[in-house]
Amino acid sequence: MKPNYSLESMKEKKVLVIGGLGFIGSNIAQKCVALGAEVTIFDACLEPYGWNFANIKEIKEKIRFIKGDTRDFEALKQAIISQDIIYDCAAQVSHLISVKDPLLDIDITLRGGMNVLEAVRQHNKEAVLIYAGTRGAVGKMLTKPITEEHPTHPMDINGINKLAVEKYYLLYHQIHNLKTCVIRINNTFGERADMKTGDYGIVNFFLRKAMSNEQITINGDGLQTRDYNYIQDVVDAMILAAQKPEAIGQLFFLGSNQETRFIDMCNMILEAAESKMSIEKRQWPADRKAIEIGDFVVNPEKINRMLGWWPKTSLQEGLKKTAEFYKQRKAEYW
Repeated sequence: MKPNYSLESMKEKKVLVIGGLGFIGSNIAQKCVALGAEVTIFDACLEPYGWNFANIKEIKEKIRFIKGDTRDFEALKQAIISQDIIYDCAAQVSHLISVKDPLLDIDITLRGGMNVLEAVRQHNKEAVLIYAGTRGAVGKMLTKPITEEHPTHPMDINGINKLAVEKYYLLYHQIHNLKTCVIRINNTFGERADMKTGDYGIVNFFLRKAMSNEQITINGDGLQTRDYNYIQDVVDAMILAAQKPEAIGQLFFLGSNQETRFIDMCNMILEAAESKMSIEKRQWPADRKAIEIGDFVVNPEKINRMLGWWPKTSLQEGLKKTAEFYKQRKAEYW
């Protein structure tokens, strides 16, 4: 399939990006500003979740920033009032942290997500509300390829909490007529991601290691398959969902329908980074093995059929673009 969409101007639109200093949120904010929107970023700046003011340095004079936590209902309410479009990208995003500290994940991911819904229900029912979901809501692939109808059996606490929030978003559309949409995001890589750890995206973490001529070590043989989306394609999907009335009340699963072996992805990273390092293999650590999902590939036919979205950028091309970005800005992300 091919992409068949164009983004509309967002001039005179007021956009709130919750979690807007992070990887996904900051790239949404960047694109919304480019399309003419009046953007507010709401972020708690919690460690160690990848927020970075360098992510918005090109637009910092064009946006309004609020330091606030989604667990603070009053602060959230004030930010939500009068917004036309709200992107909820705030969550505890580490699978391992969620297993080690489940109550923290419940507090940030589940309680925070419910606060967003309730603040919109009580104070701005006309806003379009887009939720950044996760492939972790699915768990292991039972049928290939995965679609929105695939069974959900999360492998960690974060996946369960994110799945619960997804369901609340769709429920609030049904019973409160909120203009909600869930975009379930797959393996995403690209500019403005945290590069210091693999907890928030292994592709960017490995790219930093390759660009620094450090050893890349993988668990097992690397023959499990994944599909990957470049961040700018993901951002386009998020913006399309807010611009198209037919997206309201829907769940869309992003993917590429293109299986890539993990080891092959690693070799593409070495190529993009122009690294001469090799890949080292080791046995699976117990904590990682417990939440490993195996092969995973998504067919995003539904969002293509309804909104015209399909990824425009191949894994190889996206890695080259990402490497070029970080070459220029190492000091801000290393």
